[in-house]
Amino acid sequence: MSRPLILVAVLAVAAGTLVLVVRARIPAPVPVEVVAATPEPTPPPLIVVDVEGAIARPGVVHLASGARVADALAAAGGTTPDADPTGLNKAAALRDGARVYVPRYGETPPAGSIGSESERKIDINHASAAELESLPGIGPSTAARIVRAREQRAFTKVEELQTRGLLTARVLSDIRDLVTTR
Repeated sequence: MSRPLILVAVLAVAAGTLVLVVRARIPAPVPVEVVAATPEPTPPPLIVVDVEGAIARPGVVHLASGARVADALAAAGGTTPDADPTGLNKAAALRDGARVYVPRYGETPPAGSIGSESERKIDINHASAAELESLPGIGPSTAARIVRAREQRAFTKVEELQTRGLLTARVLSDIRDLVTTR
């Protein structure tokens, strides 16, 4: 064999060895697993409700948003034997700051508490468009106008429904006893 041929063979073997050594030093690829962060569930907002009257533990209770009157009664220890809860709608949804009053037999709930006459009225400053539509003479477009008007400025009196041009005198007279402002 000739020298150049041997030199080429030695160089080829050396290059092959060099490639093997370099490949051996490169670490094998590590599989990477991408895991999306699991968001922490947002706790439901709490509402604060005052439960008074013929109740085991009258006072303020903290409940999850969406709670009902029955939940407030249970959180306050239930009713006492002299309670007359027949006037309460135990399935009614509560709002933050509401007052639930459980009357005793023969007693009338105080104004503004759940179960009182004024509480049964629709609050034009907080009612949904669907609640407003449940009133006689108020359709979807009128309900939407009432919602837009109160977003600009809250109603201080029921009569403003007419003075702001939202209702006719006749419709106002039909709903006057069904609505309130709080």
